[in-house]
Amino acid sequence: MRLINKSSKLPPMSEGKLQLIPFPEGKDFAVSFVDDTDLSTRENTEPVYDFLHSVNIKGTKTVWTSKQKRTSAFRKEYEKLIDSDVNSGATLEDPDYLSFVLDLKKKGFEIALHGVAAGNSYRDEVIQGLERFKQLFGEYPKINIFHERNIENLYAGSYKLDFWPFKVLEKLVDKSEYQGHIEGSPYFWGDIAAKTIKYIRLPFHTISEINTLNVNPRMPFYDPRRPYVNYWFSSSDGSYCQRFVRLLSNKNIDKLRKEHGACLIYTHFAKGFAEKKNGPYKLNERFVDVIIKLASYSNAWFPTASELLDRLLILKAITLEQHNFDVTITNEHNSDIEGITLKADPTVILKDYRGMEHRPLKYGKIIIDKLPAKSSVFYKSNKRADFVVTGTKSQSIHKWERIKIELYNYYGLLKQSIFRSLPD
Repeated sequence: MRLINKSSKLPPMSEGKLQLIPFPEGKDFAVSFVDDTDLSTRENTEPVYDFLHSVNIKGTKTVWTSKQKRTSAFRKEYEKLIDSDVNSGATLEDPDYLSFVLDLKKKGFEIALHGVAAGNSYRDEVIQGLERFKQLFGEYPKINIFHERNIENLYAGSYKLDFWPFKVLEKLVDKSEYQGHIEGSPYFWGDIAAKTIKYIRLPFHTISEINTLNVNPRMPFYDPRRPYVNYWFSSSDGSYCQRFVRLLSNKNIDKLRKEHGACLIYTHFAKGFAEKKNGPYKLNERFVDVIIKLASYSNAWFPTASELLDRLLILKAITLEQHNFDVTITNEHNSDIEGITLKADPTVILKDYRGMEHRPLKYGKIIIDKLPAKSSVFYKSNKRADFVVTGTKSQSIHKWERIKIELYNYYGLLKQSIFRSLPD
């Protein structure tokens, strides 16, 4: 969440200025992940989740509801039927894998969708897959992640781009023709997505920034040019084990903490996180070290992806303002907001209407237990200030922020291309 500070236009009284941190109960930063189910089996993925559960780190795992019937092809003429099983990864048609996924849900991990299959799916197959998901988990998935080149992906290929040079480049290089958002196509399901899926990940894979909010401060966001998606979100690149470990380096985590940022990682836990060498799968040692270090931060929040996105979305409705000694916090959302975290000078004291004092706890934080829906709370501060900080009430993304995301992605693609061309 990016907050807009209007204090520069106001008188310079700031000795008691407060800062709103977007995470609950005094947490300073957030780390979550979305695990792409490519190549995932119970054998190669369960050790990773058992370890994460043991250190109380949650996140989101994607699944396929059914086996693929066709190749993943972004043009109809490239599509081919598949006669036998291919090694894309397990699906919920496998009873043992389904049991594993259901157990993950019980443990607090979020289950999301990676499309309904690893290959192209027609509209009726997408609908059947969504209903199957609901039957198994009691609800539709809140999150969908597009799989590779599935033609039913929404607004993918050149349709995902606003910056015209990239748009032309994408058309020339890939010549893709995705159809999930095109009415009348047998692959069209945009209207179904709008009714069932809350969040869809932007199909950009190479953003290496640790603080995802630096790239996409308005996430989750609505894009009026792509109306079948309710909310989009970005992610930081931890797509395989080495890249995941590099992303969560000590230097990067220190940066994330200082910025009160959020890192939402896109990854594949089936790619090198657990390795099989003369026996059962064993966890990568560097991954274990990074996670143990991360879990040691008591001021870190480890939500599922949709928990993080829900929090960022609801906090867009908060306004924090102070005029002289009067502090007002307003919640314009229809829901109560729990655990509002304010960062303040350690000497600041807020007094509510009952005369109860709220003093900064450790690290100079004041926690407001609950901010009721459609209401304001008022305090008297012992320190003067004059500022207004409003959330990004508009849920639509600004065109320049959208282009910035595209630039980050293509910069990452360029770096990867250069590194691949260098000799070992």
